[in-house]
Amino acid sequence: MSLLKESLCNYCGAKVDPREAENSVLKCRYCGTFLTFPKPESKALPYLQAGEHDLDSRDFDRAYEAYAKAAELDPAEPEAYFGMALATFKVQYLKDEVRECLQPICYEVSSRKFTEDKNYIRALQLATSEQKEVYHARGEAIDSIREEFFELQKSGLDYDCFLCVKVTAPEGGHTADYERANDIYYHLKDSGYKPFFSEREMKGREGSAYEALILYALYTSECMLIVCSEEEYLQTKWVKNEYLRFLQMIKDEEKERDALTFVFHGKPIEKLPNGKKIQGIDLSRPDAYSRITNYVELHTPEARAWRHGLKSKYCTSCGAENPPAAKFCQSCGKTEFVESKEDALRIIMEQKLRAEYDEKMKTAREDALREEEEKRQAEEKKPWLASDYPTLENYNRGQFEIDGTTLVKFRQRELQGEVKIPRGVISIGEGAFEHIKKVTSVVIPDTVTSIGKGAFYECGKLKKITVADSLTSIEESAFFGCSALTGVTIPNGVKKIGRWAFFGCSGLTSIFIPESVASIGAGAFAFGSKLAPGVSGQTASFSVSKDNPVYYSENNCIIHRKSKALIAGCNASVIPDGVTSIEEDAFSGCSGLTSIAIPDSVTTIGENAFKGCSGLASITVPDGVTSIGDQAFAFCRELLSIVIPRSVTFVGSQAFEGCQNLTIYCRHKKGYFRLSPRGWHVNWNPGYRPVKWDYKG
Repeated sequence: MSLLKESLCNYCGAKVDPREAENSVLKCRYCGTFLTFPKPESKALPYLQAGEHDLDSRDFDRAYEAYAKAAELDPAEPEAYFGMALATFKVQYLKDEVRECLQPICYEVSSRKFTEDKNYIRALQLATSEQKEVYHARGEAIDSIREEFFELQKSGLDYDCFLCVKVTAPEGGHTADYERANDIYYHLKDSGYKPFFSEREMKGREGSAYEALILYALYTSECMLIVCSEEEYLQTKWVKNEYLRFLQMIKDEEKERDALTFVFHGKPIEKLPNGKKIQGIDLSRPDAYSRITNYVELHTPEARAWRHGLKSKYCTSCGAENPPAAKFCQSCGKTEFVESKEDALRIIMEQKLRAEYDEKMKTAREDALREEEEKRQAEEKKPWLASDYPTLENYNRGQFEIDGTTLVKFRQRELQGEVKIPRGVISIGEGAFEHIKKVTSVVIPDTVTSIGKGAFYECGKLKKITVADSLTSIEESAFFGCSALTGVTIPNGVKKIGRWAFFGCSGLTSIFIPESVASIGAGAFAFGSKLAPGVSGQTASFSVSKDNPVYYSENNCIIHRKSKALIAGCNASVIPDGVTSIEEDAFSGCSGLTSIAIPDSVTTIGENAFKGCSGLASITVPDGVTSIGDQAFAFCRELLSIVIPRSVTFVGSQAFEGCQNLTIYCRHKKGYFRLSPRGWHVNWNPGYRPVKWDYKG
């Protein structure tokens, strides 16, 4: 049985039934407050209730212990982790009468964001979608208080005295204490002090901005006057909240021990609930206002410094003089000080010189890198001389197997580093360097016109290939699986790039197709996972010479001019309008692709078109597509749903193989029908022929 049968609304106190909550969130029917609840059957309920009680009592250490025990008993309960985050940041919720909502009250301000806390993040991960919405709103409100607090700090705003008072009488209207606090506020202002009285200083603030200014005023005020004529007012939540926070600062030695006093009228108020006796000021005495002025004056930074023999301090950022008790510079808002002006100026000069030195070193490093890159590029552009290559007459016959002018095989499989192919070789034969594991660079002379099928198949360490302008064809799978290859220049003169020519070259970052290329095979650049836009000013992922008569590039796509077929795309592609088909292997292995829009002009999605796009979470198949090829979306593991329009008449076998979380919705005349993973696995598992669509209800 559930332990959580009945609860009270945190705002209006009405009884609510947690069992009515949907996805652990319930909206109070009386005041509209959104309340979050743990799972009804959670073993951690007693500790969650204890943690909530301790938060309400401002015992944050005990609250954290209770929520931590709850998380230990039920590691999947988000309320436990959100509670730990609140306890860590010392946050309590109180009723805001003005905005009619629960307002987060911060007992300290942290340098860290609440929304970056590990327990808050864990709570979001475990929460239902409705809970997540509430948690997110609460986290943003807490961070808003923090950000507003630091903005106030930067502004240089400061207060001498905090006036704590109950403003609204139980029967409505203002209390007599409100009128007295109002008089004290203007008296102190006229005397040259900076008092804080919420009714005069808020200026239309509400919510997080209201709480931030309250918190800031408590931090900066050197003393507090509790204007109170009725002891019962001390139990009012907002009044109690203010003086308890100030007492905590006194306890933490951030304020002086005598920095809090009462101001009453005739009937003495001498101590706080469960507190020690405090000497107060009686407003019925004729000297009351002069006593208030003296009290505030005694707690100004200057007076404190005089009493304790302290000196002014100087900011190490701007050199400005500040009072001894200043928490941040009154000129620039920084928080680092020294006692000597000379030391402050010396530190400022050292910081300036260090910044100048760091800037010079940064510039020097950038210049050195630029010179190195320019030198490398110049070296690559330098024409190779015949003397740079061995020839067929003098090459090491133990290194290559050559048949006429064809390099048939590279024999020295253990050779490391660079290999120069002999001058006079015209073609590099099929599999000539297949599975060569240690060669990192190959230089091809200007006699070579053809790189054969699988010539450098899975040369895993090959980083650089230098190709001469004589090359006219790169055959099928020529550089298949050369994952270390980071750069290759396809020379102007190459007419053919074969099927899978650069398949799995995951180190490539950009490809340029010269004007001479007339044929690009399917999947020529498939599974090139790093293909993405270059840095500003550099070539993008896929680009084609504007003079190429067969292909053009747009939005990082290679497109056939005549048929408007998209031949190849990459992680950064945006499919342009007008494309008629997405060809075989066009986006295969684009693991960085998370979403892509297919324009209405597309009618065909080819085989393996999006195979292995493991990050693809969103895609829409438009009306007009008639055919989806074999394995078109295979192993798109993040894909959760897809709608097949009624125009589709053919879906190839294994089209969605490996998409274990996918639900397919099929659109026909009678509407949509849903195929669960079990349903479509039956039709599209390996061994079954392609499916003709037929709506059966």
